[in-house]
Amino acid sequence: MTYSLVNASFKEEPMKLVEGGWPAEAMVGPTLPGSHYYDSAHFQRELDAIWFKTWLCAGRLEEIPHRGDYFTREIGKESVLCVRGQNDEVHTYYNVCRHRGSRICGDDQGHVSQGVLFCPYHSWGYSIDNGELVKTPNIPDDLEGFDRYQYPLFGIKTEVWQGFVWINFDASAPSLANWLGLPDTFVPYLRYHLDELKTGAQKTYSIEANWKLIMENALECYHCSTIHPELSRCTPPTLPRYWLHEVAKESRVLKHAGAMELAAGFERVGITGEVQRPLFRELTTDDSRRIFYFFIYPHVFFAMASDYVFLFTLWPTRPNHTVTRGYWLFEDEVLQNPLYSISDAVDFWDKTNQQDWVASELVQKGNESKAYDNGGVLIPNDWRVAKFIRYIQDQLETTSED
Repeated sequence: MTYSLVNASFKEEPMKLVEGGWPAEAMVGPTLPGSHYYDSAHFQRELDAIWFKTWLCAGRLEEIPHRGDYFTREIGKESVLCVRGQNDEVHTYYNVCRHRGSRICGDDQGHVSQGVLFCPYHSWGYSIDNGELVKTPNIPDDLEGFDRYQYPLFGIKTEVWQGFVWINFDASAPSLANWLGLPDTFVPYLRYHLDELKTGAQKTYSIEANWKLIMENALECYHCSTIHPELSRCTPPTLPRYWLHEVAKESRVLKHAGAMELAAGFERVGITGEVQRPLFRELTTDDSRRIFYFFIYPHVFFAMASDYVFLFTLWPTRPNHTVTRGYWLFEDEVLQNPLYSISDAVDFWDKTNQQDWVASELVQKGNESKAYDNGGVLIPNDWRVAKFIRYIQDQLETTSED
């Protein structure tokens, strides 16, 4: 299902900030214990309680532009494939053959012909449109006790919204619109026309750290002046921060929506801060002085500049390993015009990301020490981290009650 939202005027209502930019509930408190970042049993509990029960942003629709195109994603031991069908609809299946359990597609991305996914082990073939088993070489149609239509691929709930493919392992999950709280939560961002933007660059990072550490790192900027010289020059932590009141307090999963101001001498969010591309058509001159951002729990971060959008998604594969996929989105006119460069935006976030990944891997090592068995301490600067931890705990408690 594809959602199309009507446009609406942008409304900014900054939250009243307490001294230091912290909300009133910010306080000193404990982190999670170290084992929650490396214990295999706890990792599986998180997968079951959170990842397999929530909507996940699998990728961009433009990654599978043609019928038969597919991409795969891995979460823990699970592998799924998203494929564009013969009817142009997107379908998602467990990447597992019903015969002997072989993975069907081994590549991150690819194409299948004739509308059939073939297992590489015994060449069983499945329809990309409904997952039905349609090819079983050297097996007679009248084989007693075997009905091929009883062995389709297992499907996964799939929807398309704002140019993104979303998946949910839970067949009984509410619709994506209901889960996100659409359309109200997304009104401030309609003017970016995310569904019309194109991917100018895409990078995949392999990080030796637990997925929560990567998200926690993104949720606080206490570290920015220490490890992010480029980011701190562009938008110093000392400048005012704003919260988008309507979004920040209402959504269950779209969290911490806000904006950061740019430093004097910076006209755009990039390495040089210089104007490289025109503003998005519905943005104002004032917008060019800010970068807007928000998180969608449990695994998406958006940074909305005035002339491009950067986002990343997290994919936990092991307790101490996460694959992170970064996307840089631009207007198609910019990508088609050789007079415009995108390297300043790509280099800016690529460098910032890699600085974060180094820090996350160091924290992972420390969390696995006996000295950190009982965890550490959160200070008011970490208030978003505290809220994220509360979200994790709430999901685990809800599942245990079920």
